[in-house]
This record gives sequence, C-alpha cells and structure tokens, in this order.
Amino acid sequence: MVTPYLMFFDAPADMLVVTGTDGEIGILAGHTPMVAALAPGELRLRIDGQWRIAAASDGYIEVGPSLAVVVVNSAEWPEEIDAVRARRALERARSRLEDPDTSKQEKERSRLAFRRAEVRLKVAGKMADRAKGDFRAAALPADPPAPADHSTEK
Repeated sequence: MVTPYLMFFDAPADMLVVTGTDGEIGILAGHTPMVAALAPGELRLRIDGQWRIAAASDGYIEVGPSLAVVVVNSAEWPEEIDAVRARRALERARSRLEDPDTSKQEKERSRLAFRRAEVRLKVAGKMADRAKGDFRAAALPADPPAPADHSTEK
C-alpha cells in the first residue's frame, strides 16, 4: 500500500479488505485479477491470523495473481490518528454542508472531507475500544447533513 508520501505497508498478508466505491472488497491469495476505485474507508489486513485496521482515503486497487497494489492519497494506522483534529475537520465539513451560501463544488469537497474525517474517527474509536477490552465495532459518527436545495448556483 502506497501513498504519495510513503510506502505505507509492504508485507505479506493473508487477506485484505478495502472499501470500494460500491462496497467492501475482500482479497485472498489467487483472487481474480482486477482494478477497482476505492472510496475513503476502513482498510483491514489479516496478518498471521491477526487483523490490523487503517483509515484510507480514496484511490485504487490493482489485484494480480500474487500481489495486490493499493494506491491511496492518505493512510493512517489508528495510533497515528489525531482524533481531536479529525473531529474538528468533521465539524468544519458539516458546517460548510449546512451553509446555504456554500457552492456546489465546495459542498462536494466538504462531503469528501466529512467522509475522510468520519473514517478516521471510526478507526481511532475502534483502537480506543480495543484498548479498553471492547472488541465490538465502534459506532460511526452521525451522517453528514443533507445539502440544502437552493435554486441559484454559485
């Protein structure tokens, strides 16, 4: 798995689960070759029977006979996520989505920013829950507000 800034993960894994634009995609050894677009979401790796999770942004995955290459704009392990910063980003995005003066283009950017922050908080929350001994999935933050329908374009 690679981002524009670093090789995020480069080791064998038993299974890989990524968030595609149409839902989750599970990859095992011998998977049919494919290329798919990725949406911001949780990325899960099973390594020696243990699951490891990360927050990943949009990108793509290319699966070959013996290798999966994941290219995303950003990726973070739970312990690297600053939950306070992610919560602020979520609130900024929510505010822009609720603002009737926000342009359509800015609303789309805000929807993506909201989803990225939401994923980061979900992954960080799972790490915190596991540290407390609670292995159930952490709840997602609230859905982004629906954009107001305004007849004038900006």
